Amino acid sequence: MSCTAVILPPTPMSFQPIAGVPLIQRIALSALRGGFDAVVALAPGDGRAVRRLFAGDQRTATIPVIGGAIDAAVTTERVVLIPSDCLVDSVTLARAHGTARNGRPLVLRGDGGSGLVLAPRTYLESLHGPDLGSAALAGAAESASLDGALCIPVPDPRSAEVAERELVRQIAAATADSDGPIARLDRALSTRLSRYLVRTPLRPNHITAIGTLIGFGGAWALAKGTYASGVVGTLLFWGAVILDGCDGEVARLKFQESRLGHLFDITTDNLVHVALFIGLGVGLHRAAPDDSLVWLTALLVGGFACATAATMLTLVRDPSPQGRPPVSRRGKLRRQLLRGLETLMNRDFAYGLVGLALIGRLDWFLWGAAFGTYVYAAVLVVVYRYRDAE
Repeated sequence: MSCTAVILPPTPMSFQPIAGVPLIQRIALSALRGGFDAVVALAPGDGRAVRRLFAGDQRTATIPVIGGAIDAAVTTERVVLIPSDCLVDSVTLARAHGTARNGRPLVLRGDGGSGLVLAPRTYLESLHGPDLGSAALAGAAESASLDGALCIPVPDPRSAEVAERELVRQIAAATADSDGPIARLDRALSTRLSRYLVRTPLRPNHITAIGTLIGFGGAWALAKGTYASGVVGTLLFWGAVILDGCDGEVARLKFQESRLGHLFDITTDNLVHVALFIGLGVGLHRAAPDDSLVWLTALLVGGFACATAATMLTLVRDPSPQGRPPVSRRGKLRRQLLRGLETLMNRDFAYGLVGLALIGRLDWFLWGAAFGTYVYAAVLVVVYRYRDAE
């Protein structure tokens, strides 16, 4: 059934930045992604502040800001009324949009006591007075819980900090199932850094470029071939790994995801890996000249290319067999193997590199990875082809 998201009149906290985006604008962007047929914002008076804010972003520039005649501006049969000082996300709003209702107003309450009002369009006719938000909540006799969905009131700066932490926590939780134990440590560090990065003008692609330069710096240091440069190079690569998690987090927090950004991220990751392997081989050869290291480095680069191609053609391009819930014992084993292989292909090996650099045994990584990448690619293809193991 058609439905319009109606953002209730602003309060002073409606313009409070949450993860780099003013709260009322974050609500509007979340509503646009929540599947609504239309989004409107109420702003009695001239609504100048809201109009100026929305007009400054092409994503919200076309959202109507209404000063009066509320019901005349809404043409859908149902509305969801959203307080402008309440943190909600697109998942919560999509859930409200999809809630079945018998035509009577219903308050969908979050854990913090605030809530959304799902109502027929005619309910708008009963809303009057300066505080439409309180009137909207008071006029709905029935209520239901949102059961943990993100819906947090933000009445003051302190609550804004709490809301932002919860928003970042949910961003991290969204990848928890696919992150390995070490990746979860990366995520804990990157989310803390992302909370500061969202307050800067840096866009996700800028962060990706900075991380790439740091990764190249690590490869350059490894190519020096000394113990100190090996430690510095691996630490730089570890820093690039942490920063690599930030670009996606900032993109999601600021609604700046794009396919181009995703491709840029994947491409630069692979370029940094290749540079790192070459730098490692050059450095080891400088430290102890051995012609076999040249061939070993070439073998590692080729194995990495095979492993990357296998991952892209299976887990990335066509993940559907992995996504279906397995029912047989063989299918469950296959699911676990695929998750383990996916974990191996992430950048957790940065921690191993730092450890090997500290004990002066970076050559162990070169030998192990040179042959291990081919084994990984072969096992992934074989396990993935067990499509009947469901």
